[in-house]
Amino acid sequence: MQADAILTLVILACMFVLLVTEWCPPGVTGLLTIAALVTTNVLPSREAFAGLMNPAVITVGCMYVLSAAVTRTGAAALVADRIADSKSRSSPLSAYYGILAITMLLSGFVNNTPLVVIFLPLVLGLAHRVGEAPSRLLIPLSFVSILGGACTLIGTSTNLVVAASLFEVSGGQLELGMFDFAPLGVILALSGGALIVVFRKQLLPVRTSLELPTQKGLALEYMTELELRDDSPLLGRSLQELNSEALLGEQISVLEVIRGEVIRLPRPEVCLEQGDLLLVKGSPDAILQLRLAEERRRGKTSPDSVRNVALTLFEVLVTPESDWIGQRISTLEMHDRFDASVFAIQRHGSHLREELGNLRLLAGDVLLIQGSDDSLRRLRASGSALVVEGVDQLSPDMRRAPLAILSLGVFVALAVTRVLPVEVAALIAALFVILTRTLSPRDAYQSVGWDVLFLVAGTLAMGKAFEQTGLASETAEAVVQAAAPLGLHVLLGAMLLFTALMTQILSNNATAAIMTPVAYELGSAFEFASPMLFVMAVAFGANCSFLTPISFKTNLIVYGPGGYRFRDFLRPGIPLTLLYLAIAALLLPVLY
Repeated sequence: MQADAILTLVILACMFVLLVTEWCPPGVTGLLTIAALVTTNVLPSREAFAGLMNPAVITVGCMYVLSAAVTRTGAAALVADRIADSKSRSSPLSAYYGILAITMLLSGFVNNTPLVVIFLPLVLGLAHRVGEAPSRLLIPLSFVSILGGACTLIGTSTNLVVAASLFEVSGGQLELGMFDFAPLGVILALSGGALIVVFRKQLLPVRTSLELPTQKGLALEYMTELELRDDSPLLGRSLQELNSEALLGEQISVLEVIRGEVIRLPRPEVCLEQGDLLLVKGSPDAILQLRLAEERRRGKTSPDSVRNVALTLFEVLVTPESDWIGQRISTLEMHDRFDASVFAIQRHGSHLREELGNLRLLAGDVLLIQGSDDSLRRLRASGSALVVEGVDQLSPDMRRAPLAILSLGVFVALAVTRVLPVEVAALIAALFVILTRTLSPRDAYQSVGWDVLFLVAGTLAMGKAFEQTGLASETAEAVVQAAAPLGLHVLLGAMLLFTALMTQILSNNATAAIMTPVAYELGSAFEFASPMLFVMAVAFGANCSFLTPISFKTNLIVYGPGGYRFRDFLRPGIPLTLLYLAIAALLLPVLY
């Protein structure tokens, strides 16, 4: 093996570690990959940086703008809301299935992350009418969006990366069109969707966040912390006295006593000391009263508690695209920016053992916030988090929704007819929504997933390195020699399985960019198959993101509100993955 091939593998390993550990943002990892390939002379700078100007990167960036236009004008939500209104009166379950169907359909043409963000509150509202826990409804919402996105070229950035890599390695000889993924994608979407819907109750758990009771699909209890200072009336009292005399309130219970570095279980005989931190849980109202009582006792009454303004408690979800991720709650300036206060937090059912103000937020966190109706409007307009409670009925400004739908329709028509290259069509459509003020330039810029774009650019450079150093051809030859006697279906199944496993822990875009050159060389070396066959195997394998909550952004979005545990994705994910891969292995040789 040559030195540049060894360096490529070392850089790949480092990229893998950075993506899995999340030591730095994915976009930074992509840029580091480009820098490493250039400084080690694996690739000349022009070829390494070509990924930043790749048609796939341009198209993905423009699709973020188009998706934002469709979702923020309420065009997508209006369709789902009409379905919910028309069917929920007679059959809320039919309304839920209608939302799943429209999510699957729209995911083929619109970024599925904002779609799930918009439809999540609708599904939570239906959970109460259906009489089921949200955990029985939310994973299917995420899964059908993934299945629908795999049906078209623009439905997912993964397919765009595969198309760009294929065009590159084939020297422009092979090109994927808008609906080239549809023959197999539609079959997989319908069969996978049917599995998850028919066996929904058997495969999905009954969960609520922190295993607490719910109402209208939302948790009724939260955790917060109470610090015992030198003037606290609780000093010297035992936990048994706290409970028997309801010193904290009848609806408040102690989960843990944190004393220095030691975490103590709430045993009745534990006596409280100065400096103790009590991790308590209770209803939103109980936690509100506890916080206000502490403020009054210390003479630091919040202006919110005395002014004549109607206040309410509501939940907000930190989405994967939020600029709150990595920030401490104390630095969000909630009171100055939104006239609101954070009272408590949920994180995937785990107990939080640090002061809430110093806690760094993660995607999927759910915050309990107190504020006014104006606070609610400001939070929704900020785009930093999804307001979960109280948004069963959405009322967006629909005046520019027709322009958003028109721009998407024109883009699809241009891409299908190939009048213009897909990246040019996407750019024209994105500029149209900005020039018509369907989306402001600032909103358009903020809607772009820069982390995704930079990661795609970096992984495309890595795929180019695999091709130029000979790693792709050497890997393909080794696989052919080892697996050819086993037959085409076995080889395809192995390719699908390996790609699907890689995408669970790495990144679907990174997996697609690295594996596409290998698949092309494999198809060229295999006597009884074409390169397109194995490239499509990579595309569908990389879209098989059903086993973990971190394998796809929509899984992460439903993780917190559903109260799921990490393993809850395995129970529906394993049978869905097996069905998905089996159908793909059988039908790929027939369809491609």
